[in-house]
Amino acid sequence: MSQENINSSADIVEPKEKTREQLMELCHTLADIFKTRAAKYDNEGSFPVENFEDLRTAGLLGMMVPREFGGWGCNFLTYSKALEILATGDASTSLAFNMHNITVGSLAEIPAAPTDDRRSGAINDFREWIFKEAVEGKKLFASAASEPGIGAHFSKLKSSYKRTEGGFILNGTKSFVSMAGYADYYVVAAKAAHSKSEQAAVSFLIVDRETPGSHMDNVWNVLGMRATSTNPVHFKDCFVPKERLYMASEGMALYKIAREPHWLAGGYSGVYLGIMTATYDFLVNFLKKKKLPGTDIPYSQEPVIQHQMGKFYTELTSARLAVYHAANLVDSARGSDEANAAIHHAKYLVSESGPKLAADAIRMCGASSISKFFPLERFYRDSRCGALQPAYSDDCLTYLGKAAFGANLKNPIETYW
Repeated sequence: MSQENINSSADIVEPKEKTREQLMELCHTLADIFKTRAAKYDNEGSFPVENFEDLRTAGLLGMMVPREFGGWGCNFLTYSKALEILATGDASTSLAFNMHNITVGSLAEIPAAPTDDRRSGAINDFREWIFKEAVEGKKLFASAASEPGIGAHFSKLKSSYKRTEGGFILNGTKSFVSMAGYADYYVVAAKAAHSKSEQAAVSFLIVDRETPGSHMDNVWNVLGMRATSTNPVHFKDCFVPKERLYMASEGMALYKIAREPHWLAGGYSGVYLGIMTATYDFLVNFLKKKKLPGTDIPYSQEPVIQHQMGKFYTELTSARLAVYHAANLVDSARGSDEANAAIHHAKYLVSESGPKLAADAIRMCGASSISKFFPLERFYRDSRCGALQPAYSDDCLTYLGKAAFGANLKNPIETYW
């Protein structure tokens, strides 16, 4: 696949051999295509349907699916790099795509269960169904966790489900569901109404978008990440078959998130790192072309500008190293205290460094750079949303502070969830 020969979606194909090198090249190609559409979707606040059709065609909905099930079998580091690249083209697409991979990727980390009992068979059937839907059916899964006035704090959820013959009855409202109205399935976090414990067990239920009793409010009109269709979704007496209980297990959601928070806390890091990368690249190219007043000398030849660019380089590189280091620790020591702390450090760093980098870039480029003719003002608006995505910047700092004092952060009571 030669990038020079690929100019449109019509040229996108799914590689027969899914190697890391092919994935990186494919992501660069897609990012170049997404870049041509990003302003349109941002201005309209509309969902990037074309981009997701390209992701489907390229076979990337199976990025995290194990190879034995026909996927790419990516580890967390490769995934983080892929998201970074896609976000340089369109951050909204990359963020929404991350919500799909939260479900598929977290499931791919769980090995197949021994086939010596009925429950193990149900777990394996569920895994295979998810993987088949992503790879063969090219179906999208949207995470539905946040609630009005609560955010993504799982221990405070009001959505609930109760058992019924053949499955469950789900009721509740989710406030920030990326890909709402477009994803094929909602992965809904809810409490068990029948739980007798003081802190009710939290489970995930997979709800088909067309399930009677579910509907979306199309109200997404915001500062940044405008093309994610992150709308409220309501569930009223929705029947969910027992086969759609995540991993055929109740009450495991909060426990797993507390022990291994990298998907919900760290999946976003690649996205916001990508915005920083795009900001830096734009700044370099812009200052190479912009001339010093009354001369033909580009700003890039000015010593003061060169000095400032050196500062920007260190900020971007520090953020990138933090994200890659955290992802590498997830791959080598998933769930360890070191890996979990690194994930929160990286998420905080990209969430706080990104807006500062974009703001400084606007000051250096001058007033013309805030025109919507250029992408810089979009980079600034999108980057401002990072601190509001789980884990929130304040939650990251509290988590790291507790870790410094030796708190047991694998205990759900000690976490921010």
